[in-house]
Parts: sequence; structure tokens; C-alpha cells
Amino acid sequence: MICYIGFAVSTAAGAAVLYMHRDTPLTCDSERALNRVSEVLRDEYHFDSTLINGVRTISGGFFSHSHQCAAEVAQIRGNVNASDMPWREVRYEIIRREKSVHSDITVSLGGAVPLAEPPPSLWTRLLAHL
Repeated sequence: MICYIGFAVSTAAGAAVLYMHRDTPLTCDSERALNRVSEVLRDEYHFDSTLINGVRTISGGFFSHSHQCAAEVAQIRGNVNASDMPWREVRYEIIRREKSVHSDITVSLGGAVPLAEPPPSLWTRLLAHL
């Protein structure tokens, strides 16, 4: 009997997780959103291959139906260090329309920006408090 109850509870929990995952809008740093941003940059701005760095959420939370996002983007060129590439700001908005399976993503390309510094390591952050 306990086995049947455990199976029913785990099945219900799995169905709830699947529903939540399917119904949530894309986040700024999700792979599908970044792939779509790369596609838009290729199709509209003629970026052959891109490198996206410093993705951050400007507005929008887990339960919201839209996200405002920003990042840095550069076109990949052979044998050029990332710090030497010309980086530009890219802003994109992810909107989930009601009863729609797919999210709409609009992209706008901004001006030149410096390459963002990588976040400090855990060791560096711990040493800062000593």
C-alpha cells in the first residue's frame, strides 16, 4: 500500500515539475534564448559567429512573462584574443504571450563596451573578508 502511495506522489510531483518547466518563460541566460539571440544577430545584423559574455537580467523575475536582458557580444575572428575583440552591447527582451508555446525575442544592438571582467574567484572573495 505504501508503495502505491509513494508511486502516486512521485508521479504527481514529476507532472508538476514538467508542467512548470514547459510553462515558464525563457530566462536571460538560458541556452534557447541565447541561441535565438545569436540567430537574430546573424539574420538582422550579419554577425557570422558570435561570442556572448556578461549576460544579466535587467528586469523580470521567475514568475513574470517578460524579461529585459543585456549582454556583451563580439564577432569571433580567427586568432584574436577575446580581450582584443571589439565588444558591443546587446539588449534583448523575452516576452511570453498568453497561451503561446514560444516566447518572442526582440534584439537591439548598442555601442562599443569593454569586455566585462570575470567574476572574482571564491578564493579571492574569501580573502577579501580577512
